[in-house]
Amino acid sequence: MSSKVLRGDTQAPQPMVWRRPALGQQPHPAADQRRENGMPGENAKEAGISSKELETRTAAAYQQGFSAGEQAGAARAAGRLEPVLASLNSVIAELAGARHLFRAEAEEATVALAIAIARRVLHRELSTDPEAIHGLVKAAFQKCDARETHRLMLCPADAETVKQNRSLLRLPPALDIVADSSLQRGAALFETSRGDLDASVETQLSEIERGFADVLRRRHP
Repeated sequence: MSSKVLRGDTQAPQPMVWRRPALGQQPHPAADQRRENGMPGENAKEAGISSKELETRTAAAYQQGFSAGEQAGAARAAGRLEPVLASLNSVIAELAGARHLFRAEAEEATVALAIAIARRVLHRELSTDPEAIHGLVKAAFQKCDARETHRLMLCPADAETVKQNRSLLRLPPALDIVADSSLQRGAALFETSRGDLDASVETQLSEIERGFADVLRRRHP
């Protein structure tokens, strides 16, 4: 579209003449459009609706639209959360089923730890206190028949202290106390007419550990 610049010295302003339409003549379409797009209050007045009622209807329409949008948003959120919640419920169910296993494993670990601590403490006592073997030998000999017990084998250091305290430990004179260099401190082997009795610290700890393991297996089959 071309345009032409009018200079002030060459063209004077031209007045615009507004013409009223004659009777029976249709008004200009723009005028109808302006009347249709007039103020809401004017349209409401023409329709016989008060401004208060108009505000009420507007608020109701807004609330209805807001509620619809809120429900749609909640539905979308629920759709996204549903698989997450289902997965969470599955994990909870698995944990509930594995609780029995976790408890059994925890008890086994506790027993193993207790045995390890006891083993360390006993070996430390045997290595620092030469007389620590006395209680072990005395308790083991009381389980044997003195008439059928012929020999006691110990490591050389333990054999020496037991020989020196034979009467204190109430060991019969006929009992042969033998030093065996292949044995470690805390080992005590009794030879009897019915067989051998291993009263060593390690053997007793192993028996205790097996006993606990059997108890745990019965409790958690």
